[in-house]
Amino acid sequence: MERPTGLVAGPARYGSDLVVDLLRALGTRYVPMNPGSSFRGLHDSLVNHGGNRDPQLLLCLHEEIAVSLAHGYAKGSGEVGVAVVHDLVGLMHASMAVYDAFCDGVPLLVLGGSGPADPALRRPIDWAHSATTQAELVRDFVVWDAEPATPAAFVADVLIAHQRAASVPRGPAYVSLDAGVQEAELTTPVPLPDLTGFTPAPPPAADEESVERAVSVLLDAQRPVVVAGAMDHDPAATPVLVELVELLGAAYVEDRNSVSFPTTHPQNGTGDARWLAEADVVLAIGVPDVPGRLRRRGRERSGAPAALPAIVDVSPGHLGRRSWSNAFAAPFPRAAQLLADPLTGARQLLTALRERAPDAAERRAQVADRVRAHRAAAAAKQRLDGRPITPARLVTDLWSVVRDTPHLLCLRNTRSWPEDVWELPGAGSYLGHSGGGGVGYGPGAFVGGALAARDRGLLGVGIIGDGDLLMASGALWTAVHYRIPGLLVVNDNGSFYNDEPHQAAVARERGRPVDNSGIGMRIADPAVDIDALAAAYGCWTAGTVTEPDELTSAFTEALAAAGEGRLAVVHVRTEPA
Repeated sequence: MERPTGLVAGPARYGSDLVVDLLRALGTRYVPMNPGSSFRGLHDSLVNHGGNRDPQLLLCLHEEIAVSLAHGYAKGSGEVGVAVVHDLVGLMHASMAVYDAFCDGVPLLVLGGSGPADPALRRPIDWAHSATTQAELVRDFVVWDAEPATPAAFVADVLIAHQRAASVPRGPAYVSLDAGVQEAELTTPVPLPDLTGFTPAPPPAADEESVERAVSVLLDAQRPVVVAGAMDHDPAATPVLVELVELLGAAYVEDRNSVSFPTTHPQNGTGDARWLAEADVVLAIGVPDVPGRLRRRGRERSGAPAALPAIVDVSPGHLGRRSWSNAFAAPFPRAAQLLADPLTGARQLLTALRERAPDAAERRAQVADRVRAHRAAAAAKQRLDGRPITPARLVTDLWSVVRDTPHLLCLRNTRSWPEDVWELPGAGSYLGHSGGGGVGYGPGAFVGGALAARDRGLLGVGIIGDGDLLMASGALWTAVHYRIPGLLVVNDNGSFYNDEPHQAAVARERGRPVDNSGIGMRIADPAVDIDALAAAYGCWTAGTVTEPDELTSAFTEALAAAGEGRLAVVHVRTEPA
C-alpha cells in the first residue's frame, strides 16, 4: 500500500475532508479513480487527511475501468462500491460502466468533481469541463443524483446517495462535488450525523393477497419450473431456492449469466432448453428480463409472438425502471406478482408453501432422472480434444486445477460454457456478467472481484474473451500495482466472434455469402500478442497455450504464481464457439 508521510492527525479542515470522514464512517475500503483536477481537493483529503487507508485510493488507467472495478468489488464483497471520476469528461468515459451497473442492479456510489459554481474561481479549463447540471449525463440510468453546493450538503447528499444505492431496487448513484467547496476551508465545524438512522431501507415485501394468489397458481402446476436471477450474489438465497424447488418438485433452470442454485443439485436442469419450453408455470425470482429469459435465444428477428407459460413474478418489477432505456421493459402477462425484494418474496412464498404443498417426492424423482440423463448425454457430446483448443476443454482443465482452492469465479465465457463441469454451490460463487452488455466491463470487474476475493481469503479466478480484455487491458496494471492476486485465463478466438453469427444470419436471410461473416470481426493480421501485453503490465504469464495437453501444466503453474500473490494470466488460443 502507498503510505503517505509527514501527516498530522486532526479534524476535518476542508469540505473534501468531510467526504473522506463520511466514507470511512460508512465502511468504504477502496476508491478506484483516474486522477482529475476537478476532485484534486478530494484526492488530497483521501491521502493527507485520511492517510490513504479505509478508504484507499486505487489508481486506474481509465474511468470506465475505475467504475467497472467498483462494480465487480460490490458484487464480490456485498458492499456499496465507490469510484471517483473527473467532471464531465471523466463521467463521459465512465457512463458505459455506470449503465452496466444500472442494468445489473449493483449498488455504486460514483463521486465526481464539478464547477466551481463560482465563476471567479474557474480556471480556463473549468469552463469546458463543467456544466449547470452535470448529472444529466447519467440521470436516466442512476437511482439518484445530486450536486451539493455547501460542506453540509456534501455530507447530506453523499449519505443519501449511499443509502439509496444500497436500498432495493439497488443501483448506481452519482454525486458531483463542487471543486470550490471541496478546496474551501471550513468556517464552522460540520459534524457527521448518527449513521444508525441512515441504514438502507428495509427490503420491500409483498402483500398477503399476492402471496396467496401465487401459492394457488404454483400448487395447480403440473410442470413447474423455477428460474432466478443473481439474487444480489447473497449466499443466503440458495437454501431458500433449494427448499422451494424441492417442495414444488420443480426443475430449476439457471440463466447463463448468473448462478444462484447448486450446480450439482439433482433438480438443476440448466442447459436443457426443454424444461422452459414444456413448463406450464414458471416461478421467476429476481429475473430482470422474464420474456427474454423464457424465449429461445437466437439471432434471427421474428415478429411472431412467443407463447409464454403462466408466470409467477417475484421482483421489484417496475420500481427500478426508467423510461429512457428499454432495458427489461418487454411486457408480459403475470398469473401472479409479488412486488418485493426477490429474497424477501421468496421467503414469503416458502413460508406459505410449507403449510400447503403436497408431497412432491414422485415428481422430484422424475425431474432428477431426466436431469441425470441429460447431463450424461451432454457430457458425451463434449469435444475435449479438438484443435484449436475448445472452450469446453479450457473450462474442464481449469476446473480440475482450481477445484480444491477456495476461489471466487469472477468471470466466465457464457455462450460456450459447458454445464455440469464447474461445481458451484450457489449464489455468491459466480459474479455474473456486466448487466448492460457493455464490452470492456470484464477487466475492471475481474480486478474488483479479485480484490473482494482477496479480502475474503479467496482467489479470484476468471475467463475473459480477447476482445473484452483488449478494450480495457489497463486494468491488469492496477491489479499488479496493488498486489491483487488472481488467475485470469484469456479465451482468445481471434475475433469479436459473438457478431460473426449475426452477420451470417443476415447473409442467409438475404441470400448472400455467409463465408464473409468474419470481415470486420477478426483480430488478426497482426494477431495481438496477449501474453506479451500481460507481461508488459507486470503480470505472471505462462506463454501462449495452443495445445490441449499444455493446459493443465500452464494452469497449475499459474495457480502457484497466484498463490504467491501474483496476477497470473494464461493466454489460450481457442476455436470460435
